[in-house]
Amino acid sequence: MFPGTRTYTAIDLCFVPLLGAVLLMTLPCEGAEWGIVVSTWLGGCSSALLSSSASIIASNVKGNTKKSVVSVAFFIAYCVGCIVSPFAWTSKDAPRYAQGCILSLSSTIALIITYVGFVIVVKRKNDSRDAKAADRQVQYVVEGLGGSQQAGVSTDSDLTDVQDKGFRYTI
Repeated sequence: MFPGTRTYTAIDLCFVPLLGAVLLMTLPCEGAEWGIVVSTWLGGCSSALLSSSASIIASNVKGNTKKSVVSVAFFIAYCVGCIVSPFAWTSKDAPRYAQGCILSLSSTIALIITYVGFVIVVKRKNDSRDAKAADRQVQYVVEGLGGSQQAGVSTDSDLTDVQDKGFRYTI
């Protein structure tokens, strides 16, 4: 619907659980019971981040073997996070759960930094490939429909995104 905004949408979605963790740490225990409930709801809104990250990987990793390896690594990292993170939410930290909130804050901020870094790197790579295609360097230009030449449109092949110079990363 809005091309080129997937990573920016993922960054925006990071602010929902981030807000939940901040509220959970800062709201008073007395008189803000519903605020604490709402903050736990907001803090748990992380499934959209999983979907966004998976779609960014699917769109930007090319080559069957490479895509399989990256997808497995992503899944393993997700599983490790799901196994480790509950240990940060211990009853000794109740009712604030500072250790769990700090883990949530730091991991969400790290994800935002990762997304921003991804956008910077990908824009540079795309700009470099576009400039080389404009200079008519053949490996950066792809044959289009009817024999025309196009830049940034990659044919279906088993080359990786690094090997296929006609491939352009999706932001």
